[in-house]
Amino acid sequence: MVILMLILSSCSPEDGVDGALGPQGTPGIDGINGQDGNANVVSVLFEDQTIDIGTNIFVIPELTQEILDTGFVYAYVTVTGNDYWEPLPISQAQLIILELDSIALGEISLMSTFTQSGLKVRFVLGEGIDVSGIDFSNFEEVQAFYDF
Repeated sequence: MVILMLILSSCSPEDGVDGALGPQGTPGIDGINGQDGNANVVSVLFEDQTIDIGTNIFVIPELTQEILDTGFVYAYVTVTGNDYWEPLPISQAQLIILELDSIALGEISLMSTFTQSGLKVRFVLGEGIDVSGIDFSNFEEVQAFYDF
C-alpha cells in the first residue's frame, strides 16, 4: 500500500509536455460606438406629498442656472401605490388640474385646482443635450434613456 501511494504521489500533471497550440479563434465583431451619455441628469423624488389648491412650491437645490439656461425640466406625479407615472400637465374633463407653474433657480412651483395627499412627485432635470426622439410624456422611456 505504501509503495502504491509513493508511485501515485510521484506523478503530477505538471511533469508532462505541453501540447501544441490550437488554431486561432475567429475575431469578434467590433462594437459600434454610440453617442456619449450625459451624467448631468438627475431625478428628484418627493414622496408622500400633499398638493393643495393653488401654488405648491418644491425646493430643488439641484436645479442650477445651467439647467435653467440650456437644460430641461420634466415633472411627473403618481398616487402612492400606483405602478405608473403621469406627466404634467394633468387634465380632467378637458381642464388642466395640475401643471408646472414656474421654474426658477432652486425651485419649481406647481399650480393645482384640487387638494390631494399621498402623492409622489418626480422632477427630471438635465443640462442641455440632444434628447430628440425621447417621448417625455412616458416616464418609463425617460427612465430607461437616462438609466435612473
